[in-house]
This record gives sequence, structure tokens and C-alpha cells, in this order.
Amino acid sequence: MNTYLKKVLGDDCFTKIQASRVLVVGAGGLGCELLKDLVLSGYGEIHIVDLDTITLSNLNRQFLFRKTDIDKSKSITVAKAVESFNYLSTKLVPHHGNIMDTKQFPLQWWQQFNYIYNALDNIEARSYVNSMCLLLKTPFMESGTEGYNGHVHPILPYHSFCFDCLTHSTPMTYPVCTIRSTPSLPVHCITWAKEFLFYQLFDEQESSFNDSEAISKETENAAEIENMAKEANELAKLRSKIKHTNNFFQDLINKIYKVDIERLLQIDALWETRTPPTPLQLQEYDVVETPLLDTKVWSITENLYALYASSANLQRRLQNEEFISFDKDDDDTMTFVAAASNLRSFVFHIELKSKFDIKEIAGNIIPAIATTNAVISGFASAIGIQYFQNNGSLHMVHTTMAPKTAIVSAPVGPPNPECPSCSAYRDVLYVSKHDFDSLTLEWLVAQLKSLYQSDISIQVGQSRLIYDIDFDDYLQLKLSQVSGLNEGILVQDDSEGLQNIVLYLVVGDETRFPSITLKKKPVKEEVESDGDELAFELVEGGTPDNVSDASDVEIVEPLAKRQHQSQEH
Repeated sequence: MNTYLKKVLGDDCFTKIQASRVLVVGAGGLGCELLKDLVLSGYGEIHIVDLDTITLSNLNRQFLFRKTDIDKSKSITVAKAVESFNYLSTKLVPHHGNIMDTKQFPLQWWQQFNYIYNALDNIEARSYVNSMCLLLKTPFMESGTEGYNGHVHPILPYHSFCFDCLTHSTPMTYPVCTIRSTPSLPVHCITWAKEFLFYQLFDEQESSFNDSEAISKETENAAEIENMAKEANELAKLRSKIKHTNNFFQDLINKIYKVDIERLLQIDALWETRTPPTPLQLQEYDVVETPLLDTKVWSITENLYALYASSANLQRRLQNEEFISFDKDDDDTMTFVAAASNLRSFVFHIELKSKFDIKEIAGNIIPAIATTNAVISGFASAIGIQYFQNNGSLHMVHTTMAPKTAIVSAPVGPPNPECPSCSAYRDVLYVSKHDFDSLTLEWLVAQLKSLYQSDISIQVGQSRLIYDIDFDDYLQLKLSQVSGLNEGILVQDDSEGLQNIVLYLVVGDETRFPSITLKKKPVKEEVESDGDELAFELVEGGTPDNVSDASDVEIVEPLAKRQHQSQEH
């Protein structure tokens, strides 16, 4: 097989691939296919990261898993599964964990990789991998699938657009008042059951659909606002009695499908142009044990039994568990949400759905097709190899169901000068263990203010503010006392004149603040265009100062050399 690969790839490329260390983030449907391709391509060492365990619903498209693997770690299982065709003795290193966990995956760990392959299914984790690759200037492959559609985007940091240069779709949201008072679609009832009812009764945190400020912005109807407050307060009382009552099911049905609905009916303004709901009378139904098929639309009696059985199981679990979070693969929580949403649909004269269909909606599941995963992983692997062939003409690929454009290829575009990620200056802030426990946030603010000569704001983690001109509560805290510093430090110029800074904190043997020279942010100027509308161009911006030219993008050196270079950086 070595001889065959050498003929296909060339001796030089094959040698580089065998000497390389790559990372695959995600071991789901796409990750399984991608890992297979990379192992058969002869990569010297492959690390696999995934935080999930295997469920029954994974088996139809994640071909490296078997029924006996259910509840096992995806990353560990997939590494064992590919050994049966690991003909070139690739070293496989699985990691069970969240790729955004800075303790399990510190900066030094990221420095070892020559290339990174994304096989993720959520925007937050993809953006995080993008930020780490920008810091280390590590090339990576962004890929994903949605049904028959898929994409492959090779990214060379600062020389092509990064993941955050593009606009990404976000999950659809619904008005609070629609979900709480006037649902008209099955998805409204499913969202109510999952995001409001289940949260209020069983989860650790309160539902966002009980946000009084959001409610007040949506409606001026005092009666509706008052009713929502009563609903939530009564659910809180019901929650407090869950562990100690034998009538939980009856109390729940009476409250959410009778008392709450009767109160809604008294708000005449809600039903002037809508069909009013009909309260559910529990005594009209004989709730008995009955088999439940996930693919069948349950009758009202079957939904009542499903809600009774699942709520009883959840009651028992709460004797040993402090709280229970919704999980589409947790049968108790999924059955509760399915039955609760269907009964609400019945009350509001909305079409009922099968548990199978409700699971797809409640779990935000995008239909996954094994064939699409195979095609996209093949493109990702082939285009990734081009990097090791020093091929500068990288292309991105999209697949669709359109007959004449089933596969579309285009050159990789340049960075977006207005991208908040690749337009920022990124560097590492080294702080000794002693200084980490003795220096205050005020010291860090002083260092950063001197760069901007103006007021600044500092955020950590997921946009949590720790300092600005009007918020200085944390200034006297030691750096070790400021939560989130190790999750990334974003510094912004209040005057919007200079580029942002993103710092990564490393606690080590010495304190070394990076040498930073900031560029001006790009300014839009009107220019002439061939059409009737005005066009714009960006000036006074460009590549950040911590990137020089195309020669910076090359095969990553071994770990020891990378660490030395990082210290000099």
C-alpha cells in the first residue's frame, strides 16, 4: 500500500503526511468517514476529540459503531474501530472531552498539530477551533453536512477567509408570547414543552421563556402578563412538591391543560382573530397502560399515558438526582416532552405529531445522510492532502440536490477585513505562577490602555465584561481571582479606531507581555461602481501585524520547536 500511495501522492508528499500529526474534532457521522479516509491516507498520528457517547440513533449513519457500543465514548470507540484497516500503522490518540475545555486542551496541546480537521455540528465549537488556529496559524479544514447539502472549506489563517468571516445561520427563535399564550404550530407546542414546561419543573436553570423583561417588550396586555406570572409561580409550587406528592400527574394535567387554559380564555383580546383553545378534562379519558410506538401519532389517551409514565419515572429519578436536563436520547425526558406538546396541540386545535417527528424538532436534528457524509469527507481528505503537496490553488466545495450543480467548486476567498476574528491581533500573555497570584487586573488594564491611548473594554469567555470605563469593580482582584481569564481575553478600543486584541493566558515560569503593534480598523469609503448603487471599499486595514506573508503558512514544526517559536513570538 505504501508503494501505491507514493505513486498517487508523490514521494515528498507521502513523507510529509507520514511525519505529520493531525487533529480530527468530532467523531459523529462525518467524523467516522473522515477518520477512515485519513487513516487510509497514511497520516503518522491522528488525535480524535469528541465529548459524546454512542446512542442507538447514531448507528444508521456512523458506520464505525455497533449496537454493542451504545453508551461508550465515541472518540475511544472510533479509534479502536479503525484499527482493523490501519494498514500503515497510524498512531491513534482518542480524547473524550469538550474541545473548548482549556484545562484538558491547553494552548500547548494545540501547538503540536500540523493540520486540523473539523467534523463538528455546532457553531460555537467551530468558531473556537477557528480562533485557536488563527492564534497558532495552523491550517485547518472546515466541513459539514445538512441532509444532501454539504461543504468543505480549507482555511489558511490570514490568507483565506476564516470560519467567522462568513455569516452562519442560527436556530430559529419564537416570540415568548406566542409560545406561552397563542401557539398556532406544532413547533410552538414542542418549544413550550421543552424550553418552558420541562425547564420549570425539572432543570437546574429557569426557562428563558419566563423572562419578565422579554415578555414586557412583546405585549402591553396587562392581563396576559399577569397570567404568565401566575403560570410560572404555580409551576414553581408544583416543582417544590414533586418529590413528596402522589398526585403529581393529576395536579400537572389540571394545572397546565385546564386551569391555565381557562385563564387564557378570559383574555378576550387574544381570541378576537384566533380560534380559542379548549380545556382538557382528564375525567373524560381512561388512562391505562398501553404500548407506545415512536413512529405512530398517539391518541389523546396514549399521550396521557405517556405523560403519566414519563412523569412518574422523572419523579423517581429526582429522589437521587438534584435536577434533570432535557436530552433527546433520554427516553424519560423525550417522552415527557412529546406527550406534553401533543396534549397542548390538542387543546389549541393543532396537528399532533409522532414522537419520532417531535424528537427531530426538539433535538434540533438536521437529517443526516450517510452518502453525503462520505462524499464530503472524501473532498475534505483530498483537499487537505493538497496542503501537504504545497498546492496554493485550494478550492472550497459545496454539494446540493440541484441537477446541474450537484457539486460546485470555487477558489478560496481572501479574509474579510471586517471579520471580528481574523482582523484582531492575537497573541499569548505569559504570566508566572507568582505574578498570577499577586498582580491585579489593574496591572493588565494599564498594560492594555498604553497600547490604545484611549478607554478600553475587556471581556472574557463568552462575552462576559470584566472591565470598562463605567465598570471597574474587579480592578483590585488578583488575576487568579478573575474568573474566565483562561478562556480568552478580548480587548476593544472604545473609540473603534484600532483593531481588537485577543490574548490567551498561559501561567508558567515567567511573566512576559507580548510586543504588540496595532493597526487601524478599516474605514468604509464610497467608490464608483458600474451599477446604480454605491459600492464600498475598505482602506487602512489589512493583515494583522502578527502575520507577515505567505511564507508564514507552512508545514508546522514539531512540538518542541513550535514551543520555542511561540516564546519568541
